[in-house]
Amino acid sequence: MEILLTIAYSALFIFIINKMQFFHVDGISKRTFSLLFILKLFFGFSLWAIYTFHYTDRATADIYKYFDDSAVIYNTLKTNPIDYFKLLFGIGNNTPAFDQYYSEMNFWARKVDSNIYNDSHTIIRFNALVRLFSFGYYNVHTVVICFLSLIGLTAIYKTFVTHLQDKKRELLFAVFLLPSVLFWGSGVLKEGLIFFALGLLIYYSSKLVSLKAIVICILMALLLAFSKFYVWLAIFPSIVLFVWINKTNAKNIFLKFGTIIVFIGAIGLNIDSFTNIQNPLVTLSQKQYEFNLLANGHLTDANHNPIPVANSIIQTNKLEPTLYSFLVNSPQAFVNTFLRPFIWELKSPLMLLSGLETLLIILTLIFSLFFIKTLKTIKWEYVLFCISFVLIQFLIIGETTPIIGAIARYKTTALPFLAIALLFIIDKEKMLKKMPFLKKILN
Repeated sequence: MEILLTIAYSALFIFIINKMQFFHVDGISKRTFSLLFILKLFFGFSLWAIYTFHYTDRATADIYKYFDDSAVIYNTLKTNPIDYFKLLFGIGNNTPAFDQYYSEMNFWARKVDSNIYNDSHTIIRFNALVRLFSFGYYNVHTVVICFLSLIGLTAIYKTFVTHLQDKKRELLFAVFLLPSVLFWGSGVLKEGLIFFALGLLIYYSSKLVSLKAIVICILMALLLAFSKFYVWLAIFPSIVLFVWINKTNAKNIFLKFGTIIVFIGAIGLNIDSFTNIQNPLVTLSQKQYEFNLLANGHLTDANHNPIPVANSIIQTNKLEPTLYSFLVNSPQAFVNTFLRPFIWELKSPLMLLSGLETLLIILTLIFSLFFIKTLKTIKWEYVLFCISFVLIQFLIIGETTPIIGAIARYKTTALPFLAIALLFIIDKEKMLKKMPFLKKILN
């Protein structure tokens, strides 16, 4: 039954892709979109197979942890439908009456007491919603997340393709075909939801003249914040820059960008002085503490068995809840996120995938520096948009995460933007003159 439903929903979404106006895109045919969707399905099913037949501990596999917990919410439909909707939308569900449900879920509550919002709630609720028509078959959820992720990635492509007309093929690769994006962005994980929300937020932030665009931006900003708050935090300055430039012009771009960073930074670092919101530096310090407990085997899984020490654990400097500590740790954090895993750290096929991808990006960066455009011709508003998002996200991940495998996955949502920034910098014509053999590949 699962195979039939999976095939049926896959066919339905391919039909929608071919009929939906949203997928009418410059540089990509409907047939190509269908192939991209099928490719994402292949990687989504591969992720399922790896964590079903190779890494067989269901209690520690992210693709199953939140899927299994969602069954508790879904099952309330049979006994108390009102409770289902309260749990699904987070309305009036923080009362002792709901403890009976939370006690059955293994990952609704954090292992460590913290003031940080538990973003696992979002992916659990997503799975509980999809169960309405998946009937509990896991790979139907894979099909849905692949479609949502494809929408988000398409929105990212549509945002930048107008300004990269001579690099449509390269942009397609940068957005859709990076190995991490295909792999982690096609599984029943937060990354798929993040790409969906992130892409639509960016795309519609350039169209804020309509009520539809404003509503979509608000909804996607909320979904992004509740899926991975640090991704929302990282993209916020870029969105502000994007809107400012679109409403005015790109003159004094560096002054505008600097003003945004200083203004947002000053408010963010002092937000606990005039609101009840926790200082983000305290949040990051707590997050690192939680991750260190997990990495060093000080926590237990859903079956109360000790979680072993992480295979790819690395030593990181302790992050104190101060700006000084964050700045001092930043070089190490950036190196860990941008350059690792190193060659000698490639201990598994998944790590090899990440290592090859890192090598590809480094080589592209070198190419960009060798064949860089004249500075006046670079569209700095888009470069700053992408680099700001990448840098903030890389620093947050590197400051808090002591596991290379986790770093490799978490930085997935930043990698397309790093590649896009490099496309804006590189002079393709100059490169092809020096290396004409690339014409058959890039043209």
